[in-house]
Amino acid sequence: MIRLVSVSKTYQVGTETYPVLRDIDLEVPHGMFTAIIGPSGSGKTTLLNILGGLDVPSQGSYWLNGHDVSHFNREEWAHERNHTIGFVFQSFQLIPSLSALDNVALPLIYRRTPPKQRRILAQEALEQVGLAKRMNHRPTQLSGGQQQRVAIARALIGQPPLILADEPTGNLDHQTGEEILALLESLNRNGKTVIIVTHSHEVADKCRQVVHVEDGHVTLAGVLS
Repeated sequence: MIRLVSVSKTYQVGTETYPVLRDIDLEVPHGMFTAIIGPSGSGKTTLLNILGGLDVPSQGSYWLNGHDVSHFNREEWAHERNHTIGFVFQSFQLIPSLSALDNVALPLIYRRTPPKQRRILAQEALEQVGLAKRMNHRPTQLSGGQQQRVAIARALIGQPPLILADEPTGNLDHQTGEEILALLESLNRNGKTVIIVTHSHEVADKCRQVVHVEDGHVTLAGVLS
């Protein structure tokens, strides 16, 4: 599903150039459950942002579903994200003034899905993550784990084949984190390709492919039995 070839990323600050990713080659097959693990500042979140089209490589190529997306413009990436990629963030990124139902339905507005159908699909997504009784609650009325489930439902509503999760258990207690991880594992068993950025070896141990990032280099990328 994903293939990176000699991908590097540098940032320019004044006259100084700062390399973040260096000459990365990586392949993630369809249906894989992958962890990107590394210490803070290693480049793992930048790598995830490139995979999601939120950032672009300074050099190298990125192939997604057999298409070279390295030079997509903003509009092309917006369309790709809306149809192919679901995002789950550590800080949930929910709109406080909206109900769980309306937060989940948001991506379908950009697809111009009719309101009645948006509501039905959002209800189904919330039921899938176990929040059938919390649909009309706002984020401040939900626990951290429930907010993350809303975020996962929002990522799922467009039926994307790829889920990208940036430290999805990082703001949660251990038990709630285990529940969220189990939910992501369930999505993977049902055919989704799931990529998780984490600093936790405990989380990485649950994944079938583990990619170690250190000082901008991929030091190991292997598929576990």
